[in-house]
Amino acid sequence: MGIAEDWSELLFSLDCLSKGSAKRKFRKSIKYGWGGLCCYCRSERATTLDHIKPKSKGGSSLRSNLLPACQSCNHSKGSENWLVWFERQTFYNNIAKELIEEWISNKRFIEEELDDYEIVDRAEVCTDTGTLRGLTDEPPSIREDCFAPA
Repeated sequence: MGIAEDWSELLFSLDCLSKGSAKRKFRKSIKYGWGGLCCYCRSERATTLDHIKPKSKGGSSLRSNLLPACQSCNHSKGSENWLVWFERQTFYNNIAKELIEEWISNKRFIEEELDDYEIVDRAEVCTDTGTLRGLTDEPPSIREDCFAPA
């Protein structure tokens, strides 16, 4: 199936048999997508999910709007714009910002989905005409364990 954008996809695809187990699996997949660490400070274990665009401002609970966060970062950010808040923090770094932006744009999601499909790189068929090699083209063998020409 790939990566679920919403917990209900896990339930309706029968990956999970109950709403509770589907939500737990969905939340766990987001946390483990970031190595189990807070996506902001990268020093604490992610124990919560932060809504990038808060639900109070119309944000959804889709995967692309959720980030794993420690309790401290999630509480400190509140309903503030994530980038404005993040740039003020002492632990801000540009690489973390880029990773969060990739997550928001679903770039990771798309790349991970593409990894699920087998890409077959086939060699091109050569249409040039040529001659087959025969025994006359081979150097003579002088060892005992080699086949002798018939």
